[in-house]
Amino acid sequence: MAFDTKAVVAAAAAQLVEAVRSVHEQYPTEAIYGAMFHEFYGDGTVIYWPMVTVGTEETLAAVVADYTAQSGAEEGLSESLRWSGPDLTHGFDPTPELQARADAVQASAGAGSAQWENQYDRWLRCFPKAAKQAMKQLVAEGTVSKSFVAVAADEAGELIPLSLTKSQLVAHFPEYDDAERERRRLAALPVEERVAELLTEAVAPRYQGPLIGEHEGLLVGCGTAAIPALASVVRHETLARGDVVAARLLAEINVDTPEVIEALDWLMRSKKAQQNSRAWAASALARLGRSDLILTRVSELPVDVAVRGLADPLSSFRDRGAHRPLDYAPIERALERHPELEAVFEEELRPGSGYCALASDEIPTARAALASRWEIVRTHARVVLEDAGASA
Repeated sequence: MAFDTKAVVAAAAAQLVEAVRSVHEQYPTEAIYGAMFHEFYGDGTVIYWPMVTVGTEETLAAVVADYTAQSGAEEGLSESLRWSGPDLTHGFDPTPELQARADAVQASAGAGSAQWENQYDRWLRCFPKAAKQAMKQLVAEGTVSKSFVAVAADEAGELIPLSLTKSQLVAHFPEYDDAERERRRLAALPVEERVAELLTEAVAPRYQGPLIGEHEGLLVGCGTAAIPALASVVRHETLARGDVVAARLLAEINVDTPEVIEALDWLMRSKKAQQNSRAWAASALARLGRSDLILTRVSELPVDVAVRGLADPLSSFRDRGAHRPLDYAPIERALERHPELEAVFEEELRPGSGYCALASDEIPTARAALASRWEIVRTHARVVLEDAGASA
């Protein structure tokens, strides 16, 4: 059941307007430069209404002075703290009435459902709209100057560009402009050069530069051109400590070349590799349709490696990037040959652990699995059908 987005936007705009008016009235000598929604949180079972913080030049200067006194002068400190809600002084918690609205949105989304992420995304996008409404009202009534801006400042920074015009974004958040320039520069490179530049930050990130958090997706976007470099990482020929990420990205590209399969099989079997690396290699093999390579070695592999690998195509991880159609046959064959692993599979795939989301053409497969002799298969099928809104 969808929630009333207009009502959420109106309530959020009123919250921000009230907060700015309060600071303006209580601290008339302070220069208000902006306000922000922040501390967004939603984990599938609860949604918190965000806080509002009002930024003034005076409180920002005081915070910068305090940080400098404690840790010494730091270049760019004022810019980094300017939009850091938790660090600034004039913060306003949501009222119980506002939190009740958030609770109602959570209830309409359905805890743990496949539709929850879409509903939560709609919820988040209410706040940039509210910021725009509040900003327009506050400027029009003269409470703030025309240079004032209001934003929804989520942790990922995805809502900030939605809160502002292009000129406001470049003026107040130039790092976003830098990021776009960097994306365009990379896109213009020959794909082999692009892969070489993206590889290190994707599999062994230093968290530097304007594209923090985007390198994995950009590398997957290079498709088959990225396979040799990622396979080299999996084989520990380069960037050995990045083998987990490299295995996962190969699964997301989802092209089962002999080079890919050989590298992942080697890592899965390598007794010198960390067990977590071996398990991710097994997972990638299963997502690439090569569960047979795990099944033939179940007795040789650590239980965690075999079980995590075979279960992964049924988990939410398989929905990242490209993936094969839903298939319960590999896990059923594993249980037939090794029934002693049933309890381990049940723990790995327990309800709430994160199941894959069904595509419409996978519904018949899930319905057929309701007749499986294995309870964990029946449970998984029932839950994903319910999440997809498909009757058994």
